Amino acid sequence: MKTAAKTRAVTVPGVPVAVAFALALAWSGPAQAQVVDDAHPLYRTPQHFALELRFGPYSPDIDSEFEGTDRHPHSDFFGNSRRLMSQIEFDYQFLRHVGSAAVGLGIGYFKETGNNRGPDGQLTKDWSTLRLIPVSLSGVYRFDLLYERFNVPLVPYGKIGFDYVIWTITNGNGDIPDDPAGGRGQGGTLGWHAAVGLSLVLDFMDPITAQQFDVEMGVNHTHLFAELGHWNVNGLGQSNRLHVGDTTWVGGLLFEF
Repeated sequence: MKTAAKTRAVTVPGVPVAVAFALALAWSGPAQAQVVDDAHPLYRTPQHFALELRFGPYSPDIDSEFEGTDRHPHSDFFGNSRRLMSQIEFDYQFLRHVGSAAVGLGIGYFKETGNNRGPDGQLTKDWSTLRLIPVSLSGVYRFDLLYERFNVPLVPYGKIGFDYVIWTITNGNGDIPDDPAGGRGQGGTLGWHAAVGLSLVLDFMDPITAQQFDVEMGVNHTHLFAELGHWNVNGLGQSNRLHVGDTTWVGGLLFEF
């Protein structure tokens, strides 16, 4: 003859049933629940690269070539206002945990348009456009030890490197003009740059989301940065090169992954 099995309620002294149930769920939950811990992160994906999205005001110092004369072709055509320079930079971080040392390759785009002037010096309805495509190779060092060891979210950094700026001038018809002396409104200029900056690591604003971003997308850190730099792009001693450098600031976002 079969007998019904008897059941007995199991109690945990001093722990409410709801708390015990929650603890059981946490213990048996998915592995990611153990990975994402804002106070004690247990895992970070490997970090080898960085991607910068950079934006700032820019005005090529073309007129510096004519210092000491009454010629100022850039300001005559385009004025003295700064326009937007947009850039993207990709860094390979070859050294970590003593700060971050990297080599970076960048490319950008700049455009400005202005009215031409007639023989009498007056503005005409015709217009010209100047386009710059700067390409850069940089050495980068970020002092992120304080963030790695003490979670201080401010990271100072410095850059130095070489530039090659491709420039093009077009008229109102979109054509590249030719100079009667044999020149042409198109070319490239070599130069160098140096910059210092400070970035704010945004992970502290929401550590759990930041670590999920790392686990799911491989992005270790997200920075908001500001940078002050000097771009000396006047041909590196070569004569008859269009001067297209500037001293200005840049801001943007940095993703390390």
